[in-house]
Amino acid sequence: MKTIFCFVFFVGLATVAFGDARFSGAVTDENGGAISGAMILLHWDSAGSTVGLDSNVGIKKDLVLTTDEKGGFAAELPPGFYDLFVSAMAFTPTCRKIRLIGIATAEPTFRLKADPKVSRELGDRFPRRR
Repeated sequence: MKTIFCFVFFVGLATVAFGDARFSGAVTDENGGAISGAMILLHWDSAGSTVGLDSNVGIKKDLVLTTDEKGGFAAELPPGFYDLFVSAMAFTPTCRKIRLIGIATAEPTFRLKADPKVSRELGDRFPRRR
């Protein structure tokens, strides 16, 4: 019983010390127009945690988010380094590394450019996003 109490106490303490950070943001086109249905893939970079950096808690499995009709997305994540991959139909994808610390909020904006290969191939036949 004492072992279980200690385990629960320390897990609770870790949750308070490393509370999840709000990660939210937006994906737009190069003119600032919202891109709905864009995909954001988050992958935890465990670098640092293997050498004792206890503020790099991260997530064990990749997380995929999809933007809403206003191009927004949001998630609660534990602190750590994350690789982000952002893509949307007919746009050139982009990647970025972020660092979430404590319970601070991160609000990146991703501006995607129309992909030249898709534009050359489809021209004006591709439906425009609004």
